[in-house]
Amino acid sequence: MKNREIFQRDPVVSKLLNDGVASLTEPYTPEEIKTLRYELEHFVCEGQYKDGMIRILESYLDNVNSTSQPAVWVSGFYGSGKSHLLKMLRHLWVNTKFDSDGATARGLARLPIEVTDLLVELDILGKKCGGPHAAGGALPSGGDKSVRLTILDVIFRSKGLPESLPQAQFCLWLQNNGIYSQVKNSVEKSGKSFLEELRHLYVSPVLGQAILEADPNFAPRLKEVRATIRMQFPDVSDITTTEFIHIIRDVLSVKGELPCTIIVLDE
Repeated sequence: MKNREIFQRDPVVSKLLNDGVASLTEPYTPEEIKTLRYELEHFVCEGQYKDGMIRILESYLDNVNSTSQPAVWVSGFYGSGKSHLLKMLRHLWVNTKFDSDGATARGLARLPIEVTDLLVELDILGKKCGGPHAAGGALPSGGDKSVRLTILDVIFRSKGLPESLPQAQFCLWLQNNGIYSQVKNSVEKSGKSFLEELRHLYVSPVLGQAILEADPNFAPRLKEVRATIRMQFPDVSDITTTEFIHIIRDVLSVKGELPCTIIVLDE
């Protein structure tokens, strides 16, 4: 008998879609979605993985009515699977659904009953406050970007908003005033990409004209529209902790309630 014959899957012919490295990013492309599904299907929640899942879920559920929610630090040597654990937790938390066939993260993963029961308890709790929500991303090494702004990028992305603070706040303002769809449709009818115009937030004449049509009281002329946007949604290098918390609440709140949220940050 050869060593390869004792494995359930032949390591010689079985390809690791993620090359053995889990990346804590939101899956957008077909390749990223395929890789996520592969990781969930091959996730074996035993040993330290099982213990870690249970400790994190129990800590959250036990402190949900406390004045503070303890953070969790996942430590381990290089290559021990920290990122993989965090990625699986992020998708199991919200039970990510795959549009191709309706499969779910929890249905694909092989989970022990102890973890399944805690996730069900999380779902029950989530029904009372806007459901579960999860955001995940990596913190860059080095650089001079504010940690608060970097974390906001991750949270914005999890809600389908642009990652940049001015652009995200602008979209939130459009939504809160009930004109997001109108402005977006107006930009696209002109033959432009809404996301591309957002990248030129301060100077886009198409975006400015769309705002004038949706809200004539925003400014008297197109020139003033762009000036008002720059003043109301400035590009900043950092924000205060109070502003940071306020923005998070504004982004995550569902009908005034904060959902059961986990923010997973990788190095």
